[in-house]
Order: sequence, then C-alpha cells, then structure tokens
Amino acid sequence: MNHLREYETIYILRTDIADDAAVAFITKMKGIVEKEGGKHLKITNMGRRKLAWERNKQQKGMFVHHRYLGKPGIVAEYERNLAIEEKVILRQTIVLNKMADAAQFSAEEDIVNPPIVKERDERKERRFDDEGDDRYFDRDDRFDDRGDDE
Repeated sequence: MNHLREYETIYILRTDIADDAAVAFITKMKGIVEKEGGKHLKITNMGRRKLAWERNKQQKGMFVHHRYLGKPGIVAEYERNLAIEEKVILRQTIVLNKMADAAQFSAEEDIVNPPIVKERDERKERRFDDEGDDRYFDRDDRFDDRGDDE
C-alpha cells in the first residue's frame, strides 16, 4: 500500500430502516472497503435529517459520511453495493486526495449509532409569529384594528 487515493462517500438511507439494521449496513460497507484492500478511516452517522428535495417519495433520510483510502477500482465496487441496496436513497463519492500516503493516516473512532434528536413541530413555527400569537393578522396578512390608521 504505497500511494492510495483518499475518498469520501456520503450516502442517505431510508428513514423507515431500524437503527440496528442501519448499523449492520454501515458495518457491511466498512467491510467492503477492507475486503477490497482499502484502509477505513472514519464513518459518521449524522442521523435522520430532512432532504433538500423529495426523492423516491422520501422527505427525510439517514445521512452517513464515510472516509477511506483505496485504489481507483474500490469506488466502483463500493458504489455498486450501494446501488444494489434498496435502503439507499442517494449516494455520492468524491476524491479528496489523489496521492495519499497510507502511513500518514490513522483510523479515527467511528460514530455508527444515529444521534438522538428531538423533532420539532415545523407547522407551529410557520403558523405563528415569533411570540406564538397570530391574533393581529387576518387572512390577507393585513393588520387588524390595532389603533393605527392607514
């Protein structure tokens, strides 16, 4: 393993997948990198987040970030396995460094369990103003009788 390339892959899993199934899938992808002769650096499970646009009728997804070292052919196998899985909504791999020395990199601690995040009620935030009170607005968003003359 002289000079390898440094890659990062971000993929998004469906939200209806259980946490333990997601951890098993992430571990499987880590194994693929090692099986293909690459060096695993770090996996970060960023948890469930809202997508910028709807994809396959999904509005949210579990984001996973994976950094690894490998020869150029490793990405084809990695992406092939992501494409086969129905759990994966989106995926993208980029090259961070074309001439990375494997001796300079060491594996960091993985974060494979999704963080526990309290979901907020977005409807309530859009419906009310900052104080949570909408009594001074009518249907056309004009001020009601507050004593100001137009």
